Amino acid sequence: MKKILARLPLILILLQLLVILVSWLIAAAQPQLAIHSLLSSEGLRWLFASLAGNIATSVLSCLLLAAMAYGAITRSGISSILHPVTYRQRFARKIVIVEAALLIAFALLLTAVPHAVLLSVTGVLFPSSFSDSFFPILCIVLMVVSLTYGIVCGTIATITMAFESLTEGIKDAASLILIYIFSAELYAMLGYVFG
Repeated sequence: MKKILARLPLILILLQLLVILVSWLIAAAQPQLAIHSLLSSEGLRWLFASLAGNIATSVLSCLLLAAMAYGAITRSGISSILHPVTYRQRFARKIVIVEAALLIAFALLLTAVPHAVLLSVTGVLFPSSFSDSFFPILCIVLMVVSLTYGIVCGTIATITMAFESLTEGIKDAASLILIYIFSAELYAMLGYVFG
């Protein structure tokens, strides 16, 4: 699996180069077609001006938040919440259950009551501010609950360890982030060339 993940960015780069070359060849051979060349002055301006915008999407932020939540979950030891062994784990489970209940109650107050703040203008939940931010909120809740469990349990003893648990998740997902960056740019390039 690691070999596939290591080769995929190279394949995506080669596909990007192929799109650049093919767009130039088709635009030169068939100028009447609605194909934009990435090697024209307009195409090069678009390529350089839109690079950051093509990558900086909500998918990237969700990927980063999911990676941070994964790091917090794996480093805190919260996976043992169903079968606690020590007193500290049992106590941490109680704290986490109360914390999760409070966070769910808070979310319900923001969404379930009439005229709730996170409902849409028409008063529905889907689509609304809440539905747009559901995944990031879920990741943040998982981070908070996992870090709380780790702190109470003793698996996360310092602020440095809490910080490292979040960044370790990003390190674990680094190959996925790299693949996303090249995939997003390839998708944007195809949209520009054929759009």
